[in-house]
Amino acid sequence: MTEVAAESLWQTVKRDFSGAAGLKLLGVVLLLAWMAFQWGFGNDALLPSIAATAFDSVDDGETWLAGFGGVATAMAASFVFWGATQAFDAVITMAGLGLLPGLTDRISAYLQRKGWVTPYRDMKWSTRWLIAYATGVSVLCLIDRFATGDTGIRGRKHLIVTATLLSAGTVAAVVGVITTAAMVGTRIPATEDATQVLIRYAKNPLTWIVIFGSVYAISALRSSLGTNESETATSSE
Repeated sequence: MTEVAAESLWQTVKRDFSGAAGLKLLGVVLLLAWMAFQWGFGNDALLPSIAATAFDSVDDGETWLAGFGGVATAMAASFVFWGATQAFDAVITMAGLGLLPGLTDRISAYLQRKGWVTPYRDMKWSTRWLIAYATGVSVLCLIDRFATGDTGIRGRKHLIVTATLLSAGTVAAVVGVITTAAMVGTRIPATEDATQVLIRYAKNPLTWIVIFGSVYAISALRSSLGTNESETATSSE
């Protein structure tokens, strides 16, 4: 750890990447691509269309039995999709950290020194749930890795399984509420047509890609404008 602390950040990054040749370098690139998908809006854009498709494939829009079957199917599909991507993301992220040991150890030492990270075992259940649902299971793994310095994946099987169930279960519950509202909407004459249109658009992944992409672009633009205004104000002083 002393060697890592003695060199600059750029030197640490160079040392990690100088040893990442061939397949190892490809692994780093694939890891970054996956993180961009998972930590961006990739899985968020796919989830609504999966849930809407699963719901619409079972619900006939008439009988309540089919309606509740559609809700249950949508919840199950969402649970499986979200749980699989969260668990896979946690394993891939932890394995990927091994490709950049110097940078990982440096970040870990800095965060521990600042006291900004807490081991998973010391977290309250409410904290575990909030992080797992709001940011993802891989973030919990990262926090635990930085807090403990332990690089293993096997020792975190309980963490990954528990956090995945918390995250996927919450997502399934949210989907259940939304699809129940859709089910009721299709059975009320005044809202039937509008609900069917919403379901049709919800089933198309492009709808969500455009929505999340627009939100991301607007957020990035506002952040950029805010930074420029801050720099201008600083320079004028």
